[in-house]
Amino acid sequence: MIKKIITGNLRALTGIHIGIGDTTETTDLPIFRNTLNEIIIPGTTIAGTLRAIATRIAPHLNFNNCISLEPPPSKPEQEKRKTCDCCVCGLFGSISITEEAEKGEASKVWIHDAVLVNDAKTSIRDGVGIDRETKTSARKKRAKYDFEIIQKDSKFSFRADLQNNVTDENIIKDYEIILASVLSEWSLGRGNLGGDVVRGLGNIRLEDIKVYNLDLSSTDQLMAFLRKDDQISTGIEDEDWLSNNIEEAKKRVAKNVKEKGLIANNDYLYNSFAQIEFTLQFNGGFVINDILSSVRSDFDFCPRIENGNFVLPGSSLRGVLRFQAEKIARSLTTLDSKDLNEFFERCPACNPHADENDPLTSCSIIFREKRGSPEEEVKDEQLCLACRLFGSSYRGSRLYVRDGYQSSSDKIEIKIMDFLAIDRFTGGGKEGAKFDALVLWQPTFKISMLLENPKEWQLGWLLLALRDLNEGLCSVGFGQNKWFGKTKVKDEKIKIGTTSNDFTPMGLKIDNSFEGIFKTKTWKLEELIKETENPVESWIKKFHEELQKFRRLDKMGPPKDTYFGRDIENLYPNQREAEI
Repeated sequence: MIKKIITGNLRALTGIHIGIGDTTETTDLPIFRNTLNEIIIPGTTIAGTLRAIATRIAPHLNFNNCISLEPPPSKPEQEKRKTCDCCVCGLFGSISITEEAEKGEASKVWIHDAVLVNDAKTSIRDGVGIDRETKTSARKKRAKYDFEIIQKDSKFSFRADLQNNVTDENIIKDYEIILASVLSEWSLGRGNLGGDVVRGLGNIRLEDIKVYNLDLSSTDQLMAFLRKDDQISTGIEDEDWLSNNIEEAKKRVAKNVKEKGLIANNDYLYNSFAQIEFTLQFNGGFVINDILSSVRSDFDFCPRIENGNFVLPGSSLRGVLRFQAEKIARSLTTLDSKDLNEFFERCPACNPHADENDPLTSCSIIFREKRGSPEEEVKDEQLCLACRLFGSSYRGSRLYVRDGYQSSSDKIEIKIMDFLAIDRFTGGGKEGAKFDALVLWQPTFKISMLLENPKEWQLGWLLLALRDLNEGLCSVGFGQNKWFGKTKVKDEKIKIGTTSNDFTPMGLKIDNSFEGIFKTKTWKLEELIKETENPVESWIKKFHEELQKFRRLDKMGPPKDTYFGRDIENLYPNQREAEI
């Protein structure tokens, strides 16, 4: 038996939150530690993430779809359903769904816990839900919380053992190709681990990958292993394992697209991606308050700093982009609607903080009330356009907005500012309303966003929101009425990656320049605009077309016409019922 031992290091490109699902006296959401209080990433977390990517990539490698990609079956069908026999389930293991089903199989790949290998630090971040109508904190929902993160540039050990306990060598080769394709994505910095990955956290890169062959059926290697009791030093390094398997994966992708073909609009698969990178240059002051930093510095407002770098949380930028995107879509729909009822039917963005009586109530409330069963799948077409792009409680987002960091080599200027609220009755200072702040002055942050399986209208919508951000129509952080948070968007680049030109937005031509199994090409935004067909203009046009044809599947009208906007009988029960 020849076992593959794959080692490397997982580097955190942003903060990481691997939670324990519980609270402590220190924070609402602490990170995972073992019994020795050491920070680790459980092997189950890594294996689950690898499996999720492998499941979405495997069909491109000419393997059968996993049953996890199929819609949930009804109860009678579920009783007849057997264990999945796809290649991914063969690699990562499968379980019996019912007593009558065939027995499951153990995983062929063993993922070890990732242990911290450098002197990394943790910190506490604060989160708060934002009311998208007022752009203030959603106090009524009590959406304030905090959570612990492992800071950027933390490094963890990585090890995976691929067991060669299958007699068919072709199956083992299939396993290696799938595993290499997924690890290649991680090595290119497109990996994610833990919670809040779409809101800035969890971006990782797999570095220093090495592969060793350990053949315990060989007498020499067996004796060497028994003497040292060290599998890695006993094994023989295979320097070309990753590159050889990726080359084979590319051939299978090309063959699959040509002969078998895939459905371009199948969002369950990992068909393509659009990576948008740019620099945010603030025109003046910038503050996103970090409570711990403010306590330590004795200032009321203080920016977040991690490992010597100031941080623009991805959650903050994502919230601004979603607010502005929804504002754009609602404004355009208002102009095109004949009356209020038509607007309610066509409005492309829900209100996440409204109740069930509100005509623009959230998609989450609609599905909680109207789904037939908890197992019923929520489809894209059932969501408003904003929830399709930015996600909802019942269907996650494919848009990842990474944390932005200011390089310590950049010029950093900090100003101390005092603020005082004015009593509008006396014209003097309002008692207790004096506060101060450490303000970053004209900082720059490098920003990266990744959109999986991008659609043309989604790209057009995002670019419109970025345009408004560039023109000062929306702000990032504290003090927008003081002209803080105004930015310029510079050096925009768009990288498109695809397994086939059929999945490329606007049919952009991509050369045979590969990153892993994806053909990729990078454009500057100004280059795309100057092209003859101008794909950016086409993406924006597609967004307008999507707005025109969008209709809510669950038509909602205005609430009952009462003074309080609700049912008076439920608001004021009669005295007899109250006494009972």
